Amino acid sequence: LLYEGLSPSNAIFGGARDPPSATEKGLGRGYFVNLLKMVDSHTTSNYDFLFRRPSAVVLSGYEDAILSMGAAMIPTEFTAAAKVCLHFTLPSMSTGAALLLDTENNELAYFEENDKVKHLPKMGVVWDAVRQRMLEVRRSPVPDDDPIRTIMPNLVQNSGQVFVIAPVVDNQHQCKVLALLLAVCDEPTEGNYERLRLMERNTLVAAKRVLAHLNSEIEKKRIGNMLTVCGELIDLDIVSLSVKVLKHIMEVSNAKACTLFVYEDVTQELVAYTYNGVPLDKEIRKPVASCIYGECFTTGEIINVNNVPQDMRFNPRMDNIRDYEPTHLLCIPVKDRGTQGTQSVIGVLVVCDKKNDRPFTKHDEEGLLYSLHFCSSMLNNTLVYQRELALKKQNEVLLQVAKNLFTSLDNISSLLREIMNEARRLTNAERCSLFLLDNSTKNLVATVFNSDLLKEGALTIKMGQGIAGYVAQTGRTVNITDAQKHPQFFKEVDNSTGFFTKHILCFPIMDSNGAVVGVAQLCNKINGKFFTKYDEELANTFSVYCGISIYHSKLYNAVVASHSRSSLATELMLYHMKVQPEELEKITQSSLPPTTSFHPDFCKMTFSPNIQLKANDETVVAVMSMMNEMDLINKFQLHPDTLGRFVFMVKKGYRDPPYHNWMHAFAVAHFLYTLYCCSNKLPCLDDLEVLAVFVSCLCHDIDHRGTNNAFQVCSKSPLAALYTSEGSVMERHHLAQTLCILNSPGCNIFENFSDSDYKTIVGMIQNNILDTDIATHLKKSKFIKEMASCGYDRSNPEHHKLLCSLIMTSCDLTSSCKTWDCSRAISDLIYLEFFSQGDLEKALGITPIEMMDRDRANIPEQQLRFLDGIAGPVFQLLSQLIPESAEAYHSLLENREHWAALKATGKRFSIDITTELSVRLPTHVE
Repeated sequence: LLYEGLSPSNAIFGGARDPPSATEKGLGRGYFVNLLKMVDSHTTSNYDFLFRRPSAVVLSGYEDAILSMGAAMIPTEFTAAAKVCLHFTLPSMSTGAALLLDTENNELAYFEENDKVKHLPKMGVVWDAVRQRMLEVRRSPVPDDDPIRTIMPNLVQNSGQVFVIAPVVDNQHQCKVLALLLAVCDEPTEGNYERLRLMERNTLVAAKRVLAHLNSEIEKKRIGNMLTVCGELIDLDIVSLSVKVLKHIMEVSNAKACTLFVYEDVTQELVAYTYNGVPLDKEIRKPVASCIYGECFTTGEIINVNNVPQDMRFNPRMDNIRDYEPTHLLCIPVKDRGTQGTQSVIGVLVVCDKKNDRPFTKHDEEGLLYSLHFCSSMLNNTLVYQRELALKKQNEVLLQVAKNLFTSLDNISSLLREIMNEARRLTNAERCSLFLLDNSTKNLVATVFNSDLLKEGALTIKMGQGIAGYVAQTGRTVNITDAQKHPQFFKEVDNSTGFFTKHILCFPIMDSNGAVVGVAQLCNKINGKFFTKYDEELANTFSVYCGISIYHSKLYNAVVASHSRSSLATELMLYHMKVQPEELEKITQSSLPPTTSFHPDFCKMTFSPNIQLKANDETVVAVMSMMNEMDLINKFQLHPDTLGRFVFMVKKGYRDPPYHNWMHAFAVAHFLYTLYCCSNKLPCLDDLEVLAVFVSCLCHDIDHRGTNNAFQVCSKSPLAALYTSEGSVMERHHLAQTLCILNSPGCNIFENFSDSDYKTIVGMIQNNILDTDIATHLKKSKFIKEMASCGYDRSNPEHHKLLCSLIMTSCDLTSSCKTWDCSRAISDLIYLEFFSQGDLEKALGITPIEMMDRDRANIPEQQLRFLDGIAGPVFQLLSQLIPESAEAYHSLLENREHWAALKATGKRFSIDITTELSVRLPTHVE
């Protein structure tokens, strides 16, 4: 207990500040004994280091007693050492005792060696001296019934002896009595008094040290307990968490009864799920506005009532919990620490009557606040989790409701019944009704009443009449806790049905425009006082689902009717496209002829089927002959009947505009055939890719209407409505028609393919047909040029896709590389179709582009732009990647020279329509 750097005159006990503990300094008791001897040996006089004055006292047992008291760490050691010190201070002492402050109860107590604690009663001769904070020497005998005898049962005061009462007062802290020295001895001498005063100072220092250590241990224990409790409080169930909290609170407060209320904002009530640490079968509910616990919650202040029966704030009828009548009551608000230092009250802790029947003190309040400081965060987290869980459950319920509602869209009656059943189940209502608004009469017609469907017009309510009429008129949700007293309640319904309405929750059902289309009315909350705010929120959310489902039910029925009409039209179309048995038999009876049998120049790239062949059934045979000579029929085991039926269906799927007709598709497939023949079977592609490209060539313009994508969009055609969002309107329609034919009975030429091969070739056909859109080709041209400059890599899948795209585009533009006579004749057909579209656009009030305007178009100039900007680069790239196709590129360059010569004449070479075209306005435009 040495003060560092102090002279012997500023001794160990009694300095101006508290000494550091021996444990903190790492010093043992023997160190202080040796230190005392060392100091004594270096002084010229016999100096008493403890008393700081010259003395004849021998350093012996007294120093040991003082050092023992100074080194005491626990109350029992302190009281034992202080008693020994008293013996040396008052040698004539026959009996004595030392008391120490019990900080937990704020009372002086005697700590026995068996850990028993005896508190000093607040009465009697000793208590009088303690209150006066002064040394008292009592010469008269202590009465036999004095409470001090409970602590000192052997107190005997012989004749001539006095009873010394010495309070040890801390003058620096509100003159608090930290210890008490008691002794029965002879009349003290002046020297005894002086030693006693010195001992009081030494005792004060030692008492502070013991109390500091004791408080430190108590705090460690309390923190350890709270850490243990916090570990146990990690619980997401509010009931289970409340049980754990209350068990801890009862242990800390030593209370006879306690409960924990949490605030429920939906009902504005305080709700308790447990009592005395035991779960309740039915929760306890107290309205915030009319109970003492609500006052604690509202004000956020502690309420400590020492005499409950006489406190006017306590209402036994409202505030008694489970018929328990408390004498002492302590209400503490449970506050959650906000993220920005704010605190919100989330509940109230109620503690009733301590087991020792004493009132609740400030120490009790501080102890419970300390516990709640840790518990409140856990409690708030659990409450937040419970709310999130309730919200999740609500969302799950609403999702299930949506599922149930949208599975009844086909039947409006079943849908309305389902709406009411779900509404009653969600809010736990006894009865439910649904009224739909009749826009013609502006009346509400009860479609579903008490979950039963009614005949039309069975129950009608005027707009503004009753609760339902008011909600329909205002569009506001109404929640009535007492229907019979509400001025707008229409009692005639109760009188006619015999039903007694207590509570009403009525909410509007609106369409997407916010207009009221109906009203739902729920009556009487089962197992509840009234419909809550939660029910209102649930009803408002549910009403959105109702409005959507009613709207979509009507829309669904309209779509079903439209689909039925469409199915009839499709059935009629397929009937007229149907391949007759005699047609199929005609082409499959005999073996397939060679392609040269159709024309001697059939295998040349410059051969033009559009001009040099007729569009008859022989072209179907020619297609199958090309596939046979490309070995596609044999490699992929294509059944002749299925293949013939498929080609016939594709041929019939084409309309008859001037250019985009079956013969154009045949010419596109023919160019691929010639490319296959001249390049030694297109070794740059796989067999499956060759088949996919050939089928794509045949199908790439099925059901072409003689108009382009831009016309479909600007005329707002049905095709544009289907495919505008995806782009490439006509190409997607051609693909859809192709897949429709493949899925027609007896037309699936890929029926023998494995699942993986089937998916692969369908995907290839999809890409190939979409790549015939010039806009798509222009997006890919950059990558095709890079591939051509770097060289084709057959092991690169991306190169395969780019090459297939280039081949499809070149096949589609094959008319540019025929002989001049054929190319010129085909261009006439193309511009005939273009000008027809231009005429249609003029009829719609749209100004056509120059290329499609017969009055402005300069055909040679337009052709040169096309050849230089699109067709020329395509066939140049093709000749780089497949050198055998150079013939086509050279033919294109020759045709360009002819067009340039025509342009040099200065004539526009416009085309007159001499034949009627099968190009018609869409039905809605007509």
